[in-house]
Amino acid sequence: MSSTPTHSLSYRPDIDGLRSLAVIPVILFHAGLGFPGGYVGVDIFFVISGFLITSIIAKDIRNDCFSMTHFWERRVRRILPASVLVLLVTLIAGAFILLPGQFEDLGKAACAQALMVSNFYFWQQDGYFATASEFLPTLHTWSLAVEEQFYLILPLLMVWLMRGNSGRVARALKVLSLIFVISLAWSVYNLEHHPSSTFFLLPTRAWELLAGSLLALVPLKKPLSSKWNELLSIAGVLLILGSVFFMTSETPFPGLAAIPPCLGAVLLIFSNQSMLTTAGKLLALKPCVFVGKISYSLYLWHWPLLVYGRHLSVSEPSLTLRLSLVLASFILAYLTWKYVENPFRTKSICRNRKQIARFGVVGTLLPILIGTGIYQAEGIPSRLSPEAQVYAQAAEAKMLNRTESVVTSGKLPTILPVSSDQTQLPVLFWGDSHCRSLAPLMRSLAERHRVNFHYSVRDAHPAILGVDVDPERRNVKRYNKAVFQFIEKNQIKHVILVCRWAAYARTSRGTHGMSDPDAPGKPSTEVFKARFSATIDTLTKAGVTVWILKQVPVQPRNPPELLVHAVQFNRDITTMGVTLEEHTKNQSFVNGVIDSTASKNCHVIDPLPVFLTENNLCRIALDGQSLYRDRDHLSGFGSLQLQPLFDPIFEKFSKTYRKPAP
Repeated sequence: MSSTPTHSLSYRPDIDGLRSLAVIPVILFHAGLGFPGGYVGVDIFFVISGFLITSIIAKDIRNDCFSMTHFWERRVRRILPASVLVLLVTLIAGAFILLPGQFEDLGKAACAQALMVSNFYFWQQDGYFATASEFLPTLHTWSLAVEEQFYLILPLLMVWLMRGNSGRVARALKVLSLIFVISLAWSVYNLEHHPSSTFFLLPTRAWELLAGSLLALVPLKKPLSSKWNELLSIAGVLLILGSVFFMTSETPFPGLAAIPPCLGAVLLIFSNQSMLTTAGKLLALKPCVFVGKISYSLYLWHWPLLVYGRHLSVSEPSLTLRLSLVLASFILAYLTWKYVENPFRTKSICRNRKQIARFGVVGTLLPILIGTGIYQAEGIPSRLSPEAQVYAQAAEAKMLNRTESVVTSGKLPTILPVSSDQTQLPVLFWGDSHCRSLAPLMRSLAERHRVNFHYSVRDAHPAILGVDVDPERRNVKRYNKAVFQFIEKNQIKHVILVCRWAAYARTSRGTHGMSDPDAPGKPSTEVFKARFSATIDTLTKAGVTVWILKQVPVQPRNPPELLVHAVQFNRDITTMGVTLEEHTKNQSFVNGVIDSTASKNCHVIDPLPVFLTENNLCRIALDGQSLYRDRDHLSGFGSLQLQPLFDPIFEKFSKTYRKPAP
């Protein structure tokens, strides 16, 4: 092919305006400023990218001047400079703001971003809408990775499909349409079974980009009448705005729910091809076009600014702070667009291919080297003062290994290695990660009372029979059934239940929820009430005495981080912690259900007195150490503060089950 590609398209200001319609809802959604479905702006970006990239490739192939090298040179000039700048600034800021564990994770995320696999990295995390995700500075780069992976595949596919001179556009349309249908069908099907991978990965997102690709390839033999174009553009605007205002983070997404915003974007691009409609003219206004031009840098900057604002706030960031961070995003985006994006794009910087190739190598390797160094240095804890390091260490508390094998082997581990000088108690600690976080307490109880006992812990698996959690944990019911069979087979007489109960009743934000396979669609609160009570009945009828630990207070912010920043910025830690009123409100439903099960064979243990201060706050620290490892899990030190609640119980266990000396 010729080495002098033209790769230019007629400039369409309405598409830049459409970018503004995509990026503004995303930013306002992330800033908590309304627009509950603002995240669909990413899907609009996908459609735009698919349309523009396919248009450029198809035109150059038709003109026999497509060059893969030149295509990727343009992608590097467009994507890499601003991306590297923002990533390096994010890493530098993280060195001053993040805890060692968080900084270590940022180092890994930086490597993933540089390698264009951020979506795979975050797929393995808690999920886009989880509360913890609000504190990941590079989470937003998952969508850039999806696009970059698409850019790797599409040119190769297009060159192959459009080879020869006859029927090549029709051939490309047929194959891309087939891939579009398969991707959409997979997205719809997989959403129910594997929502996280469906959200983050290219195979279930490709149809959105291909919607734009197909639009670019469909020949416009005869322009529609202005009346039809007006109607289509209005429909496009309504579909996008309807998605932005009526979808929420609870909407199963992408799947079928992603069709309206994508179709809206397609209609707006299509209806404004020959002449601008009223909607197109509005999108082509200078303010909209300006925001569209800086939208890439705006998208890059807004998220780390908002994330670091959350990290530094003692409570939920104020409206003033969030608005200020949004404004700062616009300022930084403009400066980046003017002094970084444009000079690279117009070749004022890196004038030739050799120079941009060098920049590409350096821009890729530098974040990888820095990120790897941060990861290898375990987040560089020496950045912090000795006092701050003590608080930060709480976030790294080691917990028990998950007990996965009970399903296949029918066995559960003991808290200590079996020894002849211990009394093996018919006792089982059973719960989720909150039970895992009590590992130091369990070991201390075993050592102090010279006993041993079993435990069953698995993250996000409530100790409630007959339920499932989210679609990716459909084995909860099977796992819990195996635990109950272990209880029966091994004649366990006492079961201590420890979980983040409100998470499964879905009465706390950013949590798992719970479903009843026998009653699909039943609200989590009703499922919790019915199945929790049924679990207690099943256990007590099996001759088991049940001990339920109520949930420890959930803090509004991450305590180790609050405490480290308190040292750094000289803040008063005695004013920090969730209020008694808020804690009572948050736990009122589940505590009501738990209290209703109390009987002579079911005892309730309330940890609240351990945390409550004279000011009616639930403390986050004691004696210079954090009680928590994150917002809701206790640190090792924190778990040991519950020992006075359990010592009398284990004293009775020891007396009851200890064999007399020979």
